[in-house]
Amino acid sequence: MGTNQDYKNRALASLEGKWGKGAIATLIYLIITMGIDWTITAPMGNNMVMSYSTSGIWTLICLPLNWGFAIYFLRLIRNDDLSYWHLFDGYKDFLRIFLAEFLVTIAIVIGFCLLIVPGIILTTGLLMTDFILKDDPKISALDAMMKSWKMTDGHKAELFYLFLSFLGWIILSCLTLGIGFLLLYPYMQSALAHVYEDLKAEKPEVSEVI
Repeated sequence: MGTNQDYKNRALASLEGKWGKGAIATLIYLIITMGIDWTITAPMGNNMVMSYSTSGIWTLICLPLNWGFAIYFLRLIRNDDLSYWHLFDGYKDFLRIFLAEFLVTIAIVIGFCLLIVPGIILTTGLLMTDFILKDDPKISALDAMMKSWKMTDGHKAELFYLFLSFLGWIILSCLTLGIGFLLLYPYMQSALAHVYEDLKAEKPEVSEVI
């Protein structure tokens, strides 16, 4: 892996001339995952059971969209053809993508329920799962998670520090009532995609293990 600044610089270079596309993709993603969720649950008022149940169901429905959002920026840094419809590619392979996203989410939640440190380790260890699923259409959800874990072996702390390096920008984005996230998310996702490209090149033998 390179340095945090290296990945940030590479992310900025990849986004040059594409900030608008990244921001619009982020806006679409946020409207669908958060905006529609709020629109559906707000009229339920104090009916907490119905509200949480509906929100939970919508979150599950949106899991493949989370994958599509990550992959959009992998395509961006690779200079592949970009379409906002690519955000919905996860629904073309629904069962595999949904299962992977669901299992990763459950693993991370369990990790944080135990203690903060296990949660952080699981989060960083499974960060490459989305990208692996994209590059290997035949790999199973569990194998993709195992491959991500092996790929990030020895780099989990570095991945955590990379996230921490964006903390100041996250705070500033919150102060702009969330508008700043339209630029911050593309920045962070592009940096993470570059990390994946490096780890994939650094540990080609991982592919032979799975």
